[in-house]
Amino acid sequence: MKTVVYTSDKKTHFFQELKSICRDIKSSNFLAYQMTKRDIQSQHRQSLLGFFWILAPVIINSLIWLFLNGSGVVNVNIPGGIPYPVFVILGTTIWNIFAEAVQSPITAVNSGRAIISKINFPKEALLMKGLYTVLFNLAIKMIPVIAILIVYQVAPSWNLLLFPFYIIALMIFAFAIGLIMTPLGLIYTDISKALITGIPFLMYITPVVYAAPKVGIFKFLFNLNPLTYIINDMRNTLVGVETNSLLFTIILTVISFIVLLIGLVIFRKSMPIVIEKIAG
Repeated sequence: MKTVVYTSDKKTHFFQELKSICRDIKSSNFLAYQMTKRDIQSQHRQSLLGFFWILAPVIINSLIWLFLNGSGVVNVNIPGGIPYPVFVILGTTIWNIFAEAVQSPITAVNSGRAIISKINFPKEALLMKGLYTVLFNLAIKMIPVIAILIVYQVAPSWNLLLFPFYIIALMIFAFAIGLIMTPLGLIYTDISKALITGIPFLMYITPVVYAAPKVGIFKFLFNLNPLTYIINDMRNTLVGVETNSLLFTIILTVISFIVLLIGLVIFRKSMPIVIEKIAG
């Protein structure tokens, strides 16, 4: 009987924490917006090429693979008749969005190290700042996507209506992973380094610049990777090809959202310890 009461108290406390977090997120929304605006302006004010650097990773990575494919070093067969440049640019853009969203919680909170121990404010504002930065960069990254679809005269179908859902699903999945790792990542720099090292490797077992293999160990790794299904379907919504994994993405999004809520509570509870470690 005592165990039931204890469990019930834990659940009540968890939901109370979530309510408190939601209130703090709402109240710190303006602060997060102002911090995002300040950071974006400071990053690009003294830059000659400005917002081009947001597109640079997508453009450079795409050009490398287009060159390798064009020179015959790498022969890539793309199903569905999608032109390879379209396949690569869409895949690289989607991957870059995922990579930024995964790293954004740690990056945003790390950028506020100088103030989190000195100024009393909802630390969730830093997470919101990271999210706003990703959304801003996402808007810029859609420019080459629209351009390549126009150049190759790729006509989308009604599936295009699903694209916003897949964007949200991808960002919830990525942000949940990043948020769960943030408390430890703020104390141990190994976490950030592992992310920076591991994300490029993960790209090669995801259908970003080539299609999933039909046989072999890499087929197994691709099938095991949840990003395979999200990225394939996201790209399909843009090129008028039927999606294949909508149900899987819905289930993954629900699970990711639950993990995200748990991550927010862990973040709230761990911040006093993190601040003490940083200050000490």
